[in-house]
Amino acid sequence: MDRPEPENPDVVPTTALAYLDRNYWDKRFAQEEHYEWFKDYSHFRHIVLQHIKPQTSVLELGCGNSQLCEELYRDGITELTCIDLSPIAVEKMKLMIGNRT
Repeated sequence: MDRPEPENPDVVPTTALAYLDRNYWDKRFAQEEHYEWFKDYSHFRHIVLQHIKPQTSVLELGCGNSQLCEELYRDGITELTCIDLSPIAVEKMKLMIGNRT
């Protein structure tokens, strides 16, 4: 299965160990606007909405710059907590969905 490359090839790690380094993620999220590691929300929305109701609290571990929580919010699921190793990712997520609460 081919995965799309990040928008900026300079942020591709040179080793797998780079994924453990907060500085790698800070640099990447400072440069990259959006990236989905798997499929985007539209591919599994029908399953999510069967099991997660609007009053449900959702914790997204490793939110990065995914649009998952933004899409959940649009579907009425507003109790969202997004955490990430990178403070840059968290700040960007606050700007993306935090202004709606």
